[in-house]
Amino acid sequence: MKQDTHDREKQRAALEHNHRQAQARDDLQTTKDEDFYARLGLTGSEAEAGTADDAFVISIHCERWTLQDLEARGVSTHDIELDRVIVVADDLARHGRDYGISEPSCTDPSMAPDIWFRSTYPRQDRAYFEQGVQKYYSLHIHEVNGHPPSPIEYQRVADLVGVRFDQAVLRQEQGLEQEGPDLCL
Repeated sequence: MKQDTHDREKQRAALEHNHRQAQARDDLQTTKDEDFYARLGLTGSEAEAGTADDAFVISIHCERWTLQDLEARGVSTHDIELDRVIVVADDLARHGRDYGISEPSCTDPSMAPDIWFRSTYPRQDRAYFEQGVQKYYSLHIHEVNGHPPSPIEYQRVADLVGVRFDQAVLRQEQGLEQEGPDLCL
């Protein structure tokens, strides 16, 4: 029993260390990007990612399958990694990367009232290689800025976490019309 607890603590410490390293890399890249845009006299890509004030209430669920579960066609174990946590856009994007979120639950954000995003490949961690445990994650968006997400906001979330819908919401519908003169006459 002590060995299991010790292994879990080591895994948790390694995961936290990886998260800190990823955050440090992201912070460095963000600083470099901001410097680049400042030298050009631009404000960066904030229009596409939303504002820094955006608040997302999210949950991340984990579904675990062992080889025995798969062979017996049994049920998996479900855990909640994060439960109704408030994050900003940068944290949402980081969680999307950290948990391997790669596809939406539907093809068109305007056709489904409740959308979530999921990983399609198991996380390749120690439990995967040593015990054959496959972990799949799902990202649930409960609120955006204090209200349930609209199709436009689901599209923004998809853009932040690097996921594509088959039928994306048009940019003009999002209120992100091109600034500057219209060069198409």
